[in-house]
Amino acid sequence: MKRKKYITDAEYEKCKKVAAVFSMLEEDDIVLLDAGRYGFVALFYYTPPRGFDTVKSFTDSQEMFDELWDAWLDFQLARYAETMHMGDIDYDKIFEKLPMQKRTELLSQQEVFLKMADFTDI
Repeated sequence: MKRKKYITDAEYEKCKKVAAVFSMLEEDDIVLLDAGRYGFVALFYYTPPRGFDTVKSFTDSQEMFDELWDAWLDFQLARYAETMHMGDIDYDKIFEKLPMQKRTELLSQQEVFLKMADFTDI
């Protein structure tokens, strides 16, 4: 009996590229795992002794990219808020307080990540 696959070969390869692009998130308590025929799994926000707060699985590379892009941007905004001693405020408000040059710099990184992941049709 053949074991069922939950991700197409094409999507698996695309997800693998997305995982490589966002592998730097492991520094920020997000771990990306290759789950083979099940796709990819992202473990978010590790806190001892509880472990990871959120687990998400992906079989669609665009969905995976979007989720990891949002996580990357949130981490950047949280770091900025921390260095500016802004306290615990909403990410949208942090973004609004950024200088225009910093906003542009952060948003342009999305294009860099898309190219790195070889998303040419977006």
